[in-house]
Parts: sequence; C-alpha cells; structure tokens
Amino acid sequence: MRRRSRALLELRAALGFVFGLVALFIGTVAVRHLVAVGGSPADWLGILFFVAGVALLVGSVRALRERPHLARRWRRWTRASLTALAVPVLLLFVVVPIGGGVWLTQKPRDPVHPRPLAVAHENVTLRTSDGVTLKGWYLPSRNGAAIVLVHGAGGNRDGVRRHALMLHRHGYGVLLYDERGRGESGGRTQGMGWTWQPDVTAAVDYVSRRPDVHRGAIGGLGLSTGAEVLLEAAAHDRRLRAVVADGTIARSLAETELLAGPQKIQAVPYFGLMFATMRVLRAGSPPPSLQQLVPRIAPRPALLVATGTGPEQELSRIYAEAGGPTTHLWELPAVEHTHGLRERPAAYEARITGFLDAALVDRSHAT
Repeated sequence: MRRRSRALLELRAALGFVFGLVALFIGTVAVRHLVAVGGSPADWLGILFFVAGVALLVGSVRALRERPHLARRWRRWTRASLTALAVPVLLLFVVVPIGGGVWLTQKPRDPVHPRPLAVAHENVTLRTSDGVTLKGWYLPSRNGAAIVLVHGAGGNRDGVRRHALMLHRHGYGVLLYDERGRGESGGRTQGMGWTWQPDVTAAVDYVSRRPDVHRGAIGGLGLSTGAEVLLEAAAHDRRLRAVVADGTIARSLAETELLAGPQKIQAVPYFGLMFATMRVLRAGSPPPSLQQLVPRIAPRPALLVATGTGPEQELSRIYAEAGGPTTHLWELPAVEHTHGLRERPAAYEARITGFLDAALVDRSHAT
C-alpha cells in the first residue's frame, strides 16, 4: 500500500518521541559522566544512545509531517485524542522511570564543598570489606557516645553537615562520610543504597575502635536513602544501639506494594520499571523489605521521622507498626522531605537529641 494510514504515522511518531527521549536522556547522563570522571565502555555506548535519541526525535517530527490519505474527521479526532493521551502516560510510566533508573546508577558525583566544617575534626579514610575506599570526617566525642551519619542518595557528606554540628553541640562524636560513588569516595554510585551495607559496617567498625567512645554507645542517623540503609544495618548489626531514620520511603517493589489505593496504583508500575532498569544496569539487587527488617532492631529503640502527607508518611507508619513498641514515629506533615532540622530547628534538635540521649548517653555513663 503506497499511502500509509494516519494512525500508523501517529503511532510511529508517538513511539519515536517517547523512546527518543529515553535514549537522549541515557546519552546525556553518559556524556556528563564521561566529562566528569572519565570514560568507560558503558559511557561510550551512551554516546550512541544520544545519537539514536536525536534520530528518533527527528523521525517523529517527519512522521507527523507526512500527509497520507485523509480519513473521516471523527476518526482523525479520535486518533489525535488517543495520541495526546498516550504520550503523557508513556512519558510518566516509561520515560521517567527508565530515566530515573539510569540517573540513580550513573549520576556523576558532586565534589565535597571546600568550606571548612567550622569545628575541630579529623580526616578519616575507611576501607570496606569489598575493597572500596571511603572518605569522611570524624568529630571527637565529649559524652562517650558517637553517631554514624548516612547521607541521602544524590549527595555526599555535605548533606549532613547541619546534623553533624547539631550532634556536636550536644557532645556526640560524629562520623560523616561519602558513600561509595559519591563525594571523594571510591566505588560505583547506587542511588537506592542497595550496595551501601559494607559502607555502614566500615563506619561502625571505625567508631567502635575510637578511644573516646564507650562500648554500647553507638547510634546512627540517616536521611532519605541513608535512613533506609541505616535501618537495614541496625537489623543486622547490634552495635548500633539506637537509630534515627529521617525520610524513609521505599527502595524495592516489595515495599512499594505496601502502599494502598491510588498511591499504589501509580507507584507500582513506575517504581517497578525503575527498579528493573537498575537491575539491567547491574546496580545490584533490592534488599529485603523494611517491614521484615525493622522488627529485628528491637528491643533497641528506633525513631522514624516522616514528613509530608504522601508515601513517606504512609510507609513510615507501616514500618513503625511492624517494629513494635520500641519503634517510634514522629510525623511532620508540613515539612519538606528531610528538612526537619532546617524548617523546625528547635523542635527537631530537642526531639532527636532527647531520643539519642535516653538511648546512648545514660548507657555510656553506666559502662
């Protein structure tokens, strides 16, 4: 048939547009990574994705400009309406989650800000059990207790500076470090924290050997991905005597499926494709659900800080309920994700340090 139907042309244009954006995004991330830290085979392949993305987008425009035979007006309007509906759905549930998976496994590291920490500290180098070198700072303890700080997915130790200074004011020793693939640390980035457990173990190993830290007086505070990683670490490592998890959401499909109603309907296909993309890119495998892990922390205390009114709050309630009476939940519905210390500094400082004092400082004085 010499003339193509308008429906096929619109389908070709829509698919070319969607997958062209996917390829363009993958290529852009690869080029940025290539410029920032040097090339790898995956980065050079990403350049081909960039070229393919441009070609697909150009092909989409050309398909829309072709002029096949005209169909009835109502059919043209129906096809146009279906195309207009399909494109944003494909963007939301295909382009964005695939792009998110690529970004979480390929995001170039941001350098640690050169400004000084403003309090006395030591430069620290940690070595994980799988051979990754981590860089960080340690603020010596004045009360016999110490806290391991774990930053969020996209940043480095800069993201927990404010928390380190808060804890330092109350006498705590504080270890803040760059997770693998972030800041000045070695290794490959993994934005969901699936590969971070050896990093937390190395941090706890370091603090447990410090002469200024009493035995049984080690705690942890994590933000976002760091909160989820720290809860998992505490489930396996009893040296963590108390944990604060600020901004816990979901890091696996099993956890996403704990949501209910419209949130679940939207989140499961979105995150399912994103997690699948990460696994295809060999970024590790999702860990067990926090609903199963948090109960293992008891009888040691855990405090979950939940901001907003969406999935973070709903999942934090589920995890807190699973953890039993020693797992506490503090809800801050009017606060942005992990911004409790920034937006409500007095209340946040009092609540967090009060919780840690009760769990660690009294214990450190008693040993």
